[in-house]
Amino acid sequence: MTVLLTGGAGYIGSHMAASLLASEIDFVVVDNLSNSDLRNLKALQLYFKKEIKFVQSDIRDKSLMETIFDTNEIESVIHFAGLKSVNESVNEPNLYYDNNVFGAKCLLDLVSKYEVKKFIFSSSATVYGEPKYLPIDEEHPLNAMSPYGQNKIDIENLILDNPYFSTRCSTKILRYFNPVGAYK
Repeated sequence: MTVLLTGGAGYIGSHMAASLLASEIDFVVVDNLSNSDLRNLKALQLYFKKEIKFVQSDIRDKSLMETIFDTNEIESVIHFAGLKSVNESVNEPNLYYDNNVFGAKCLLDLVSKYEVKKFIFSSSATVYGEPKYLPIDEEHPLNAMSPYGQNKIDIENLILDNPYFSTRCSTKILRYFNPVGAYK
């Protein structure tokens, strides 16, 4: 069984790759390298002395993504892929919607088509907007103040509105505040 790690060459994704390597879990990284760096994965390969299965692809490329699902026994998907600049999203909202929301929709369709059993989505605390109270909890109202934050809400809603993810797939949505740090 294999984990599909989208955006695995990015900052948070490469930390997950390190965790999977340390746990000796089989995985394949899919990343289009638009805002990530292959050097992150190369450094992990040197550190762990293990090869990382890597496919340079955009998750919107349905044909290539289906090939990845067909040639790997994907049991779990951890979705980190996406454009990530709040400021850039204000200047390029259509680009962000197409890449992040449409890309996630393509991936979610494949997750249900291939009957993946576990799915984790990397959302963001930007979904909360200006805090109404502190500390913020999961019941806090959502009020994104940027297209990037709205993209995350839209993707969460795609997941929550699809019964596959609440009945047939163990699904988690993570909302980070300020992920920082080095692997070791």
